[in-house]
Amino acid sequence: MKRLAKEFLKLVATIGIVAVVTVSALAQQSFTGQGRYRVEIVATGKALDLRMEDKKTVQQWAVGGARNQQWDFVDAGNGFYYITSVENGRVLDVDGGRARDGVAIITATRGSSDNQKWKLADNGRGEFTIISKTGKSLEAPAGKRDDGVKLQIGEPHALENQRFRLIRVGDVEAKVRPREGAPVGTTPGTMIAHAFAGKGRYQIQNVASSHFLDLRRDDNTTLQQWSGSGGLNQQWDFEDAGNGYFYIRSVESGRVLEVAGSRDGSAVLAKGQQVGRDVQKFRVVDAGSGQSLIVARNGKVLDLTNSARNEGQSLQIWGEHRRDNQRFVFKLVETTVQLSGGRTREARGAGAPSRDAAPVEQPYVPGKMTWRGRVDTEVLLEVRGNTVTEKLVAGKSFNNGQFTFSTPMPARELTLRIENKKVRGTVEVVERPTAANGYTAVIRVRDSQRSAADYEFVVSW
Repeated sequence: MKRLAKEFLKLVATIGIVAVVTVSALAQQSFTGQGRYRVEIVATGKALDLRMEDKKTVQQWAVGGARNQQWDFVDAGNGFYYITSVENGRVLDVDGGRARDGVAIITATRGSSDNQKWKLADNGRGEFTIISKTGKSLEAPAGKRDDGVKLQIGEPHALENQRFRLIRVGDVEAKVRPREGAPVGTTPGTMIAHAFAGKGRYQIQNVASSHFLDLRRDDNTTLQQWSGSGGLNQQWDFEDAGNGYFYIRSVESGRVLEVAGSRDGSAVLAKGQQVGRDVQKFRVVDAGSGQSLIVARNGKVLDLTNSARNEGQSLQIWGEHRRDNQRFVFKLVETTVQLSGGRTREARGAGAPSRDAAPVEQPYVPGKMTWRGRVDTEVLLEVRGNTVTEKLVAGKSFNNGQFTFSTPMPARELTLRIENKKVRGTVEVVERPTAANGYTAVIRVRDSQRSAADYEFVVSW
């Protein structure tokens, strides 16, 4: 019996050793040399992230999987690597070039500096310290766990704030010069689809299903896919939200798209606009071949669930993987003067060009525009030439605005003044006419009380 027990313990010990060796071996495979990786900080669980506002600062942020959280490790010789941001093509460097403890990490144009060359040291548990050729270690400031905390360098000590996990997400993309005349991101012989061209009105088609982004008319809230109809509920205005981001506004309802959460599978819904909220900001990323990704401010990507092909399938956000269900084709829509709710108002007098047409500056002529209408919660008025376009932001749609011009508003930079005649809430200029916006003024009318009210005011220049 004792002999059997001894043999059993020996067998258990052997199995235990094998198990430890196997787990350790698997963990070491998290970094496999030159390639594309997501880099996660052991101490905080957050990802190494390029701040999109300046495309320079390196910070920690909740894991999202977007391109600003992807890094190419490129061989720099003698066991060192350049760590290159996939988002902007620049490499990790030390701010100011002085390798001292506590100095911030940034991205910079690749050169020959030792601050840009990094070596990885494995601790045997699939975690790595990342040490520059100057001898300083990449680290997150100790004890700081918030999103947006800047990365820095420090004297190596291998505690958790200097340890990283590397998750391989792909290979380094080959830099191939396209043939003469071939657009970047395409291969010869490939048909070029319509592509995103900045601010404007679009229909948006999913590559996997060939259906279009569609606002469900039953609730004016759900973002779904549907076969192409050309209706206003399949048209979307991309409006500048600053720093490369856009608000995506339904032409049908005047509401803007908003993410309902930050986890994979969170819904995307149409809501009343609240200017400045990150959950309502999106950017468009070129995915090649005239196709694009639509990326939320939290780094997640607009995604068609399981590449479903049925009409009525709702959209969601998901970590970036760039397959067809995350790719979209943009088709620019020629616009007339559209009002929320689907009605059209023709310009009075000379026709007004689209907001995105190349502006031609005109001489200054003083004048004014008087607007009267019923408002419930919030309405935006776009004023250009002798035309006013109403866009419902929140509340009930009336589409009953009436306006008169003493003379068309000239296409030039102007300072506008507002004279309230009958106003219960507030009327303010949120965007003055400039060449950048096609000499369009945007007026916001807000009413915070529960019931609607009649408004009248005069805008003069």
